Amino acid sequence: MTPFEMDLKSKRYREDFGPLVQGCSCYCCRNHTRAYVHHLLLTNELLSGVLLMIHNFQHYFGFFHSLRQALQEGHLEKLKALVNEHSP
Repeated sequence: MTPFEMDLKSKRYREDFGPLVQGCSCYCCRNHTRAYVHHLLLTNELLSGVLLMIHNFQHYFGFFHSLRQALQEGHLEKLKALVNEHSP
């Protein structure tokens, strides 16, 4: 598992009432907790997949926005270095 992943089915999230990612502004993180998503996953609720998809799309959109901006400003190498710094 990479530093960017979390196993929300793990018991450690059963009573974790924080957002999926601190500081994330997606619908899921603003309105639901890790404990709630944990519960949804364990009960096989379809909503769990929808909420996680919303959350992940927010991060993909942010990444692609950064990529477009780096290309426009000629800072692609800087962005690559930053991504590699945070990759396993």
